[in-house]
Amino acid sequence: AKLAALTAVKQTVEYVEDHSHVGEMAKLLLAHMDHPHPRVRCTAAHAMGQLANDQAPHFQDAWHSTVMPKLLQLFDDSVDRVASMSMSAFVSFGEELDNALMAEYAPTFMGKLVSRLQSSKHRMVLEESITSIAVIAGVIGKDFSLYYDVIMPLLKQLVLNAKGEKESRLRGKAFECLSLLGLAVGKEKFLPDAKDAIGLMLQTDLGSDELLREYIKEASERICKCLKNDFAQFLPHLMPSVFKSLKLEGEEAGAGNVATRADDDDNEYVEITGADGKLVKVRTSKFEELVSAVQLIITYCDEMGGSFYDWIQSTAQALLPLMASTDEAMLLCDEARSAAYIAWSKLIKCARTGALERNQPPTLANELLRTFLQRVVVTVQSETDPDTLKDVGNGLSECLKNAEPGSLGGQEVGQLAEQLFKLIDESFIREAAEQKSALEDKASAPAELQADEDEEDDEESENQCRQCMEEALGGLMQVAPEYFATSVLPECAKRLQAWLGSKQHRILAFFLGCDLILHLKELSQPVWQVLIPAVLQGLGDEDADVRTPCAYALGLAAPLPSFAQAAPDAFRKLGVLLGGPVPKKRDDSGKIAMDNCVSAMLLLARHQYAACPQDVPAWQLVVNKLPIRDDEDEAKKVHKALVELLTEQNAGLIGPNNAHLGKVLSALAEAYKQEGLSNDELDIEIQNLFNRFPVQILETCAQVFSEKQQKKIQKMLTVA
Repeated sequence: AKLAALTAVKQTVEYVEDHSHVGEMAKLLLAHMDHPHPRVRCTAAHAMGQLANDQAPHFQDAWHSTVMPKLLQLFDDSVDRVASMSMSAFVSFGEELDNALMAEYAPTFMGKLVSRLQSSKHRMVLEESITSIAVIAGVIGKDFSLYYDVIMPLLKQLVLNAKGEKESRLRGKAFECLSLLGLAVGKEKFLPDAKDAIGLMLQTDLGSDELLREYIKEASERICKCLKNDFAQFLPHLMPSVFKSLKLEGEEAGAGNVATRADDDDNEYVEITGADGKLVKVRTSKFEELVSAVQLIITYCDEMGGSFYDWIQSTAQALLPLMASTDEAMLLCDEARSAAYIAWSKLIKCARTGALERNQPPTLANELLRTFLQRVVVTVQSETDPDTLKDVGNGLSECLKNAEPGSLGGQEVGQLAEQLFKLIDESFIREAAEQKSALEDKASAPAELQADEDEEDDEESENQCRQCMEEALGGLMQVAPEYFATSVLPECAKRLQAWLGSKQHRILAFFLGCDLILHLKELSQPVWQVLIPAVLQGLGDEDADVRTPCAYALGLAAPLPSFAQAAPDAFRKLGVLLGGPVPKKRDDSGKIAMDNCVSAMLLLARHQYAACPQDVPAWQLVVNKLPIRDDEDEAKKVHKALVELLTEQNAGLIGPNNAHLGKVLSALAEAYKQEGLSNDELDIEIQNLFNRFPVQILETCAQVFSEKQQKKIQKMLTVA
């Protein structure tokens, strides 16, 4: 009965919204973590980990002083399975524990974990010990330097020794931890060990061990993220294997070396007709290997930027068959092909950056863009599969966004825009035909067969297809804003008018409107008389997916002086939403829409405050919603704007007699070093801001700060 009850808690904690109920569940689990029976202790620890996952970060903030000592106690449980489960629960709890709090627990926990790592022979205990160490490193960052010199040799030894048949995961965990430690302490300290780590990876015989292959792939990506430009020294050793993985090579289907294999399971192979017309067998794992290789290229481009320049042409040559081929083999690689389109856009960005660093013209970047247009975009003119079209549209959008402004001529922009509108129209036609066919089928089908999820999937595929084509239009605006405004904007106005008149298509219209304001700024004004009234009306829609782009559009328009006429209505509409009910915990779309409303109101208050009606307390409404958490892009923008406004000593944000200051500083302390709410650059700005405030002012705000926030502020002041 106890096991059943604890399991029920584990399965239901996700749905609990009342914090007092969460507390009661925590008490129940804690009481059973000392139970005499190991299965009860293990289940209670498992449920505690689930509670930490589902109720973060509030649960960690409120219960760390009780839960952390209990988990530490169970690390030494006489039953290894219980000890490993308690470490797993710690991983879930610790990942969302604040940096300042984890730093206080780190010495005790690291001492215990090192002890277990050195003394235990149990594979699961070793695996979870390594993962727990990695979590501590990830949370406390550079402060992990205190433990680095002890842990790194242990991890290298594990990689060398863990070669048993069942130790693949353990070895992978060691590689994972190696790379996470590097990210934590930084490249200056990690670089010598990075060379050893890459060497160990290259020496590892992966064979058919897909699990270890994935661990090593992810570890190499983290090492690249840590080392940035300095990772270039490893590319001559790594890129040949990446290029090899991009080749889809099979074995002739009739060959004995395939047919007689002991492990030749029909589910492990796919028979395809190659470009030469021969029937060949390809392992299904090869398709996964293709995807991994492309993802590696994307990471290298993202993290190394211009330092990847010397590898661009050979990488493009290796990617092109995957992107442009029409043979049966490549058509099965839809996921890899989609990733290859994105990788190509990253090559364009690297080519621009590299050329700039070398004082060269962006010739290579322009060539890559034209190759994509000639070899990929041209081939989809007769394509009817929405998923394939979606991938091409997404790839084109990213290529255009990374291209040099002015890289396309006016005629090219006009032709591309015409083709994109045509593809959107064809999507509407396909969808209408599908809906008509579905209605006819339903009319003749029994009632129990009339609910068809496939129809909903088809509609969603077409929606995504059209959205990607619209994003590609946004890319064209970015490449040639002046030409687009004079030659393509009239067609956009017609589309907006038509799409806004359809409940089914209005979200697409709002996306187009957002891109027009974002990229064309004041040049988009000719469509405002159609767009802005619809946006203001859309703010009151019951569908959160409508409210989000409408709020975003207002935020984009707010800094433009010409928006002053519409600003009063925007203040009122947003004020109603921000003063209304809070979205429920599981209403993700509602929470994202609310974050966009907060962002829009902040921008309006910052740029159009003179137009704010007296009965709309714009600044107070914004401050009441801080910090924002659910739309991570908007969260970073809002928190950065708060730093700038406080630096400017904005009277509206600070409030009369500093009434809002404590809440705003509390929000920034919460966002500091919090992934999703801030970034490295913003963390520095927040830290500098706190150090500019006189201590007396911070002390007057102290009653507003939580325990966690106080510790974070103390650390900011100490580090400075």
